[in-house]
Amino acid sequence: MEKEKRITALVGAGSILDFDLPEGVQKPSTKYITNEVIGIKETNPVSGKEITEIADAYSVLKRNYPREPHFEMLFHVLEMWYAYGYVWKYPDNPPKNLTTYPVFAPFVSPKQEMDVDNVRQAMHHFLLKVMDIIDTYNAPFLADESFNKWYRDFWRGFSGCWDVFNLNYDTTIEHSLDHCEDGFDSIPGQKDFQHFIPKKLWENANGWSTMSHLHGCIEFFDQRYEREVYKRELLKYDFHDMYKYDSYEKVRGRYIGSTKSFKSNQAGEQLVGTPIITGLRKNDKLNIVPFDFYHGHLFNCVLKNNSLLLVGYSFGDVYMNHVIERMELIHGENKRIVLIDWWPIYDNEEITKITDHEQISGVIKEMMRKWVYEADFNNELGYFLCRMTGKTQFDEAVMCFQDYDRTGPMVSLNGCLMLFIGGFKAATEYKEDIYSFLNS
Repeated sequence: MEKEKRITALVGAGSILDFDLPEGVQKPSTKYITNEVIGIKETNPVSGKEITEIADAYSVLKRNYPREPHFEMLFHVLEMWYAYGYVWKYPDNPPKNLTTYPVFAPFVSPKQEMDVDNVRQAMHHFLLKVMDIIDTYNAPFLADESFNKWYRDFWRGFSGCWDVFNLNYDTTIEHSLDHCEDGFDSIPGQKDFQHFIPKKLWENANGWSTMSHLHGCIEFFDQRYEREVYKRELLKYDFHDMYKYDSYEKVRGRYIGSTKSFKSNQAGEQLVGTPIITGLRKNDKLNIVPFDFYHGHLFNCVLKNNSLLLVGYSFGDVYMNHVIERMELIHGENKRIVLIDWWPIYDNEEITKITDHEQISGVIKEMMRKWVYEADFNNELGYFLCRMTGKTQFDEAVMCFQDYDRTGPMVSLNGCLMLFIGGFKAATEYKEDIYSFLNS
């Protein structure tokens, strides 16, 4: 029997929206997280001022931005405010360290006022709120093998190996797999956390599935070395590098009250290097361990593996889109792509009354066509579908499947793409079809 191939998997926020959650726990949708961070009520412990900057930023965007603001936009506003805030606040006393003096600062000034000291505190509480939300579903998953068993069984059911690139901050997938290599290893003389060793991930001596948290993880944080360990590690790791703890509880305990200096990008704009990467400046935050090597691993896997699974990915990260769309350039007609998404195209009762399969297929096809023409269709998704199906127009790309189904697989006429539009949980009912297609 032919050996199972390694499959590259890119996992986005939509992958866990089908979770059955404990009573009182809300689904971590973009809208829910946005509402939660807007509602943060904290006080700056130094000045005693109430922190209103998150809600203030939302109000400005709501009035002036041409689409509904979400939490990553809000974090971007806060981060940019902090990057330029001290220059604006003290124009006659600029920072002596040019790495914290943005090159563009002399050309811009704020339209709204924000307290720059409050902004830093706002970002701190913002990130803690997001991590706490992730833990509300991550903790039950780790504690109970029966919790959303369909999800666990999907990852565990493939007899080959995954190379998983997780854009979420949770640890659900590595706790679904029997074995998983993430590149972290224990530190002699240091029991609380592990450091990242690039060769351990890339060499993968055991041939296991691999896990790369491209945008961070709630179990990541900076180091608190023992004195003798610090001397050994000092020249190998940077001040901003991330380390892995064995629980979010430990990370949260260290995060409360923690402070550290910020990194700066090439333009002198300070940015927040934290356990989780959010906002709209992700590219600038990838040059610390382990994120830089995780992205190197992604490029390597896309180059070597002609099979790619995309689950719950919104095509919202421009730099990521440029990587995955190269599947056409690299593998051509040999590429095998499975895209699992949820498309809001059948909110009426018409389709539930139809029993004939061919007629149902036709109705779904027409709904998909109308959605592309009439709704706010994601252009980046459209470009990806075109490249994977070999079509040049969005409508042509969605019209070129052999059959149409609300929850089941739809395979493109060129045989390169399998599409699911009914969400991840529904798609897992066809997991053997997915494994077989990706392994073909």
